[in-house]
Amino acid sequence: MDAGLIARLSEISEEEARILQGGGVDMQLYNEKRRKSVEASKFLEGKLISIRTHTRFAPFPPHRHQFIEIMYVCQGAITHVVGDEEITLHAGELLFLGCNSWHEIRAAGERDIGVNFLIRPAFFRAAFDMMDGQNALSDFIIDSLSGEGSADEYLHFAVADVLPVQNLVENLIWSLYNGESGSEKLNEMTMGILFLQLMQAPDLARTGGGAPRQVALRALSYIEAHYIDATLREFAARNGLAEYTVSRMIKGELGTSFRILLMEKRFSAAVHLLNTTELPVSEVIASVGYGNTSYFYRTFQQKHGCTPQEYRRRREEV
Repeated sequence: MDAGLIARLSEISEEEARILQGGGVDMQLYNEKRRKSVEASKFLEGKLISIRTHTRFAPFPPHRHQFIEIMYVCQGAITHVVGDEEITLHAGELLFLGCNSWHEIRAAGERDIGVNFLIRPAFFRAAFDMMDGQNALSDFIIDSLSGEGSADEYLHFAVADVLPVQNLVENLIWSLYNGESGSEKLNEMTMGILFLQLMQAPDLARTGGGAPRQVALRALSYIEAHYIDATLREFAARNGLAEYTVSRMIKGELGTSFRILLMEKRFSAAVHLLNTTELPVSEVIASVGYGNTSYFYRTFQQKHGCTPQEYRRRREEV
């Protein structure tokens, strides 16, 4: 990260100065009634997204948020306790915490520099609009983070060595920290691109809520990145599990099967190609991994009430 930006983020805040004089974290700064939750109105009044540096030198007591929080460690390491699990974030790593996530943070030292992105769920929905409509992975993330998740819910991305992710996060920090007017749309797009990058690194993602939830997240990420030639057998082998075990976990967490998730992703990718290219329909079907042309046509007719060719003609007439 840029040395000048690190220097600015390392400056001692008023809250940290009081802590160094013998105090602790004052929860009234985060909730007027000193309840164990951080109020959105304290940091997000009239905003979808904000940023603040992590408070060092004292442990942050157990709490939850009225918004989604993403912590990024710029330098050093910061340790969270989510549920019964201890998670140490090192420089370059991201931790997503949902509205129901109950967690505390160990005291960070002077050289442990972290930033918190504070985000209303609606911001994610706007960012995901740039993706291909119905996206099972983005739906899973939104549901997990915006109130459907459990108290031990989190998403941890160990992406310190993924340069595109690091560049995008630094751009977000710079933009939000400088507070330039008119940058809201740019920030939404940057967040959307960030998620597209994170989807390409399913092996670097970890989630709370137990093994089945972790397998479900990895399955969705795997399908998103490899839908053209993805198979249940390969995914199960990557995770060292039996196919039956993987199927049961996915069904239990997502309410549907690996096969249906894969077919839906291939279908949405095909529709995207129909909208953005002039490829013959047969080539579109083959290019996204569909092996059953008649099944594609039948599904398309059910969803859109017309054939792919008619769909294209209608689009051209608009």
